[in-house]
Amino acid sequence: MDKISRDQAVAALVEVMRDALAEGEEVLFPDLGTFRVEHEPSQPETLSSGETVIRPPRHAVLFTPED
Repeated sequence: MDKISRDQAVAALVEVMRDALAEGEEVLFPDLGTFRVEHEPSQPETLSSGETVIRPPRHAVLFTPED
């Protein structure tokens, strides 16, 4: 497989993963692990200056390795 074909294959894989995760699906790579999206609600955070700010909610991509 030449470099252009590898780059295209990786780009296609990333696009499929991104679409699946955006739809709330888990992405399983056999013998490697699972990617999933988890919602993290907003939370207060105290800065080193002592000021408290509210961290906005976000979606985090998590990876769980297969045992």
